[in-house]
Amino acid sequence: MKTPDTAGCQSGADLRPLVRSDFNISPGAALVLLVLLLIICFIGTAGASYIVGRVLEGKQVAALRISAMIQDIVLFILPALATAVIATRRSAALLCVRRLPSMKLLLLATAVMVAAIPALEAVIYWNDNIDFSFLGAGVEALLRSVENTSAQTLAQLMGDGNIGSLIMNLLIVGIAAGFSEELLFRGTIQRLFQCTGMGPHIAIWVTAIIFSAVHMQFYGFVPRMLLGAFFGYLLYWSRSLWLPVFAHALNNSIYVVTAWLHVRAGESVLDSEPALWSPAATIVSALAAIVLLWAMARRRSRDSAPDSRQKAS
Repeated sequence: MKTPDTAGCQSGADLRPLVRSDFNISPGAALVLLVLLLIICFIGTAGASYIVGRVLEGKQVAALRISAMIQDIVLFILPALATAVIATRRSAALLCVRRLPSMKLLLLATAVMVAAIPALEAVIYWNDNIDFSFLGAGVEALLRSVENTSAQTLAQLMGDGNIGSLIMNLLIVGIAAGFSEELLFRGTIQRLFQCTGMGPHIAIWVTAIIFSAVHMQFYGFVPRMLLGAFFGYLLYWSRSLWLPVFAHALNNSIYVVTAWLHVRAGESVLDSEPALWSPAATIVSALAAIVLLWAMARRRSRDSAPDSRQKAS
């Protein structure tokens, strides 16, 4: 009997593909269940955050940090885990949490992120300066207002620049957000897309678009989508959720440290602008990132060669 799986819908430890008999409900039904759970948990998160804000009135930074943790747990982690447990008898295999990435892959992922900085800064600068006036002055003003509100929230979350604020933000914005978002978007949404029969590349990019869209920051949509696609390919190449979790946490932690240094220097995080590198540096950055990504893809191809000989049962 043919299964709905592709090569990307595999377990993390024993590499045995998920087959139809492993699912309690179809992957498509699991996606519908996930959407319903997300709606319920969104309402619960909004209500809990409102209560926290009222209880901690006057202590805005503390309220924001607690609300961020509530969002990570209730809105991201719980729906992902509940869907995986309900949908399949091999929830760890679906989420790809049983396999650890090799040190070489960790180093390659880090190298890609470092090498891509000038090229990504160029994309950030371009996206930040897109003129949305063709949509109408009202729409453009709304988009910029949403962007400014998100930036102000992150700026408040950074706190006063002391060591305690740095540690708290590394834990909340860096590690907790990196794990919870990857569990939901790559571990659950992307994997379920693949298990419905969607091609791995389409699943990666559709998930990346959703990932960027839900952040509601349209002046940063493209670079965040590219990051989401990068995290998606890390999962696809390594078959381990922990590699994109590591990369996501590293990316967020770099932002936290950079913002903290701005605050320590008496500068406003809101005033920081994307820094354009020289054209030569940007081109070299893009080429280096492409070469490193190619090396990771080649490694995935070599590691996956034995899988093509496995038979689904």
